[in-house]
Amino acid sequence: MSDRIDLEKGIALSDIADGAKIAGRVGEDDVVLIRNGDEFFALDALCTHYHGPLAEGLVVGDTLRCPWHHACFDLRTGSPLGAPAMRPLRVFNVIREEDVVRVLPQPRVVDASPANGSEHVVIVGAGAAGSFAAAELRRIGFAGRVTLLTSDERLPYDRPNLSKDYLAGRAPIEWIPLREEADYARDRIDLRLGTTVDAIDTELREERLASGERIGFDRLILATGARPRHLDLPAANVHYLRTWSDADALLKAADGSHTAVIIGASFIGLETAASLRERGLDVTVIGVEERPLERVLGTAAAEFIRALHEKHGVRFRLGRRPVEIRDDAVVLDDGTVESCDLVVAGIGVEPDLALAANAGLTIDRGIVVNEFLETSAPNVFAAGDAARFPDPRSGHAIRVEHWVAAARQGQAAARNAIGRRERFTDVPFFWSQHYDLVFTYVGHAERADDAQLFGSLDDHNAAIVYRDAGRIAAVVTLFRDDVSLAVEAAMQRGAEDEEIETIVRNAF
Repeated sequence: MSDRIDLEKGIALSDIADGAKIAGRVGEDDVVLIRNGDEFFALDALCTHYHGPLAEGLVVGDTLRCPWHHACFDLRTGSPLGAPAMRPLRVFNVIREEDVVRVLPQPRVVDASPANGSEHVVIVGAGAAGSFAAAELRRIGFAGRVTLLTSDERLPYDRPNLSKDYLAGRAPIEWIPLREEADYARDRIDLRLGTTVDAIDTELREERLASGERIGFDRLILATGARPRHLDLPAANVHYLRTWSDADALLKAADGSHTAVIIGASFIGLETAASLRERGLDVTVIGVEERPLERVLGTAAAEFIRALHEKHGVRFRLGRRPVEIRDDAVVLDDGTVESCDLVVAGIGVEPDLALAANAGLTIDRGIVVNEFLETSAPNVFAAGDAARFPDPRSGHAIRVEHWVAAARQGQAAARNAIGRRERFTDVPFFWSQHYDLVFTYVGHAERADDAQLFGSLDDHNAAIVYRDAGRIAAVVTLFRDDVSLAVEAAMQRGAEDEEIETIVRNAF
């Protein structure tokens, strides 16, 4: 503790440059002191998501963004403005005494208890979009009823962790729920687990549950998400990884296994491969492509990722597909047999559209929404993996399957459901963890006709700029959180390609 700056004793004003973020302590608390122009702010030093060091983050206007997963907080209130953080930061009072700036102990407490109101917002689905939508309604002071319906039997949880630290055995079970049961009760969110919605009547503004109960709504947010694609092969022993229950079943199977075959060289497939290797299993990855993730990340990154996994003992059978799955082996299309105790399929997901389609909503490879995330039916919004929305950067309608993007859409849908009329302009973002390496991806490139590498992947200090039809569509970084944050902020304010490329080029 002694090597941290004692912010309670104070710092000379001349030692705090404009834009400075100083990590220190106030009593037993880790605190970051921030200068933004002539104002000073002090908040908890660690992000409430995965405890990222906020002193290494980025100040944009009156917000502070986490370097790890780009959570966004209000500098003045500590409120979580952008996913993936859901809990607020504590805010400490700052005083100036002549030429010294001091942070006072005992953080301010803001009473965010919602009042009562008559309007009813119903949310279908409690994945990222639905869970963050419910929390956002209360954060912005919505006083009406909030009902959150999910067919899952467990409290809403942190899905990205399932294929990463949780499967690898590094994340305890307490890390997985997004919130505790008491949090929903405190915020008066009527969370109904194990609840299936059979039908929606958009004219009557009513939902029919599988139990026969009918629930009326003033506003509806559809966050039905996506389901794993299943192999078109007869097999009873294949594991898929989408839900917490899936992860637990896979963990149980892995405990009694020595060899695993992963079908699909996707992000989820490779993250699962890495986690199972860390648990000591022999792992073989089967993929139809020549290089893993080449379509998404390009040749250089694909070759680097393949070499990384091979260095950790993963075998690849690429350019191949399974034709038979036995109890103890997978047969490939070239006739070879891969013996295994465990089979996992990671071949992508499909949006869950049945409820929306049966309700008569416009469907086009997703639930079609406008820039306010409104569907074709009045008072009905959609967000998350199932929604197809206009990309503010390209102008094209896109659907993305990223957890953070889904959560931010849920927050935007919640604000618009109560009349805010805010265009959704957030830039898609996700991260992928492979052993001790983490890639961050900002933007969206459905295809990339050019991938320009800056820095060195081998030195774990790199960025790749992807262009689609000549325009920058996405940027991937490896251990350059500063670049990732700056690019996201630039894209979000509508920066031209020259500015984005300059940000990247000047970092290397």
